[in-house]
Amino acid sequence: MAKPPEPIEEVMPNAAWVVEAEVKEVLSTGPTPPPPPNAKPGATSVGWKAASQTVKLTITNVLKGEKAAELIVEKPVGSYSLKPGNKGPFLIDASKTILGRYGPDSWNLDRVKGAMK
Repeated sequence: MAKPPEPIEEVMPNAAWVVEAEVKEVLSTGPTPPPPPNAKPGATSVGWKAASQTVKLTITNVLKGEKAAELIVEKPVGSYSLKPGNKGPFLIDASKTILGRYGPDSWNLDRVKGAMK
C-alpha cells in the first residue's frame, strides 16, 4: 500500500519555488536502488524505489520564487519516476530538489494554491 503524500503544510515552508511545469527532458538517471529487504528474488513490486533523476522543467507559471522559463532540478530516490510530458505543480527547494513523495502528483494545483495563502 502506497503512503499518502506528506501534508502540504509541512512541505510548503521548504519550497523556494512553486511552479506549474512540464518535464521537457530527463538529463540523467542515478543507479537503481536495491529492492526492499522482503522482496522475492526477481520480483518487481509496488513499494520499490525509483532512481534519482536530473530533469529539465519547462515552466509555464511561477507561483513562488524567481521567474524562470526553465529549471534543471533533481528528483531524489523515491516512489516515482519522471518522463518527458509529466506536468503539474512542482515544489522545489533552494538546492533545486523536487519536494513531495510523488512529485507533481503529490498535490493538485488548487491544494497547492490554497496552501500558499
